[in-house]
Amino acid sequence: MSGTSKLTSGSRVAIVGGGIAGAGLAASLLFNGRARGVALDVRVYSGGTEERTAPPALLTPECRSRLAALGCRIPPEWRAHELRGVEVISQGERELLPCAAGGLWVVDGWPRGEGGLDMVRHVLSTAASAQGARFVDRHVERVERQAPAPDAPTAVRNAGPLVVRAQGSGERFHAVALAAGAGPLLGDAFFKGFRPAPSMPAVQARLQGAMTGRDLAPVARLWVAPLPSVDALFLIPGASTVYALAFGAAVTPADLCQVLMMAARDGLLEEGFEVAALETTRLPFGPGRTLVAPGQLAVGPAAFGHPLQVGLSETLASCSRAAVALLDGGLDAPSLERRYVRDGLGELMEDAAAGARSITWLRRAGKRAPAAFVAARAKHATGGVYGGGVLGLSAPTPLGLLSAARWSGVREVVGSWLRTPMEPVPTFVPEVEPDLYYVVDDDADTREALTLLLESTGARVVSFADELALFCAVARRPPTAILLDVVLHWVDGLRLCEGLKQHPLTRDTRVLVMSGLNRPHVRQRALDAGAEAFLPKPVNPDRLLCQLTGRVPDPLAAPREVLRPAIVESFGEDRFAS
Repeated sequence: MSGTSKLTSGSRVAIVGGGIAGAGLAASLLFNGRARGVALDVRVYSGGTEERTAPPALLTPECRSRLAALGCRIPPEWRAHELRGVEVISQGERELLPCAAGGLWVVDGWPRGEGGLDMVRHVLSTAASAQGARFVDRHVERVERQAPAPDAPTAVRNAGPLVVRAQGSGERFHAVALAAGAGPLLGDAFFKGFRPAPSMPAVQARLQGAMTGRDLAPVARLWVAPLPSVDALFLIPGASTVYALAFGAAVTPADLCQVLMMAARDGLLEEGFEVAALETTRLPFGPGRTLVAPGQLAVGPAAFGHPLQVGLSETLASCSRAAVALLDGGLDAPSLERRYVRDGLGELMEDAAAGARSITWLRRAGKRAPAAFVAARAKHATGGVYGGGVLGLSAPTPLGLLSAARWSGVREVVGSWLRTPMEPVPTFVPEVEPDLYYVVDDDADTREALTLLLESTGARVVSFADELALFCAVARRPPTAILLDVVLHWVDGLRLCEGLKQHPLTRDTRVLVMSGLNRPHVRQRALDAGAEAFLPKPVNPDRLLCQLTGRVPDPLAAPREVLRPAIVESFGEDRFAS
């Protein structure tokens, strides 16, 4: 077998990555090999594939058909949670893209069980193992091309020219496939000149207590450009939790938390939700440039993709086409390039490029973005040969969405030159409740001290240990003032102050920023964010009450004790205060 350029019975194939793409490629290789009378030895290196947030899986009819064709048994309980559609939101405009009955399943068992992607991966792994695949729990460091020595034993000479190095071990293979997902990959350690799909930063989270409309058929939501640093927020309701995904070139966990607060304020999430898990990740953002070398190729998100590709159809399609290319096209680079990239992935990579480019135009389209989805769906009612649309739907296609988004973006940009910008006026603005104060601080002693001080003047105080509920509370019950700490758990107070001042429902609320870091630049940032005043910690009670009420303290009265936590070091207060 050492001199052949095709896989034959006994050929050894390594797959780097044990996720959906890795298990799917293993099952597809063994299934197609058996159909051709070729018995392969397939090893899947599955080390390092776990994610703390355990994302759900969205299964379209095509996904389910592909899984069944690979020998997967689809549990009937996977159909228990179906989506009614996907709602697209931008600058107050909304459009619902409905799904056909039984069209989009949300597979999810978190938090009592596994996430949906893990459940699908286990089903694929079971099918691949039943056909003979072996899963190895090792992390691969590099792949080397190293021809065996002429005097090596026959078993070594016939084992293949590629050596997979994994945690100190090295094994030879005839072909190696990379299925490790988007993000940091092996790079040149896979093969020299390897150029995988570009990727975009993203932050994902699991939310508990965030479900809305429990009695209605649930919908997923795509919020376009809620913040300058966030290209879009995707919310997928599961059986008992909500999965949130925000992506953008400079997105951070704080951005996601702030957008979630805004979503709860606008009724997209239930007030009082909790962030149960949060981590950064990366999403594919277009097609890869160099995906094959002799006996080597990349599949799934490592090869192509775009952020609006939320289903598994494209990944499973790349696995089946990679298997056919390896078995029928030969292992030399020109054959793999022709059979796998040009003939197999041509349409998929074109759609990946279009989907990535449409993100920029959707941002430019502004409030016209939801209508662009509707127009693209009406004009391009059906997907391609693999049924690949966006948002898990068969339509619109990425090319159709790019065309509609570009036209909407041009209209919005030109229209902005000709019209005077007008901010939408809320239909109902709650009245400010007199003598109601909000205290937002992650330190329990500080909250208690401020609460006792304000209550001693006859005021009502609501204290927040978690800032995630602040936007909702201010929009529904506007207080007289907010005492806002700078250093908080999820989002810093200065960003929250800016967010409050940018929304018409909350911009008139008085905000006093507190911080133990009494520096000129912090004070100036607080005032630039819209704060009425900056109060250094420990807070001076007389100064606080004077700022809130406008009453000058009696110079003959005994001065109040400075508010400080119950246990504070007498030295270094300014340095270590939060």
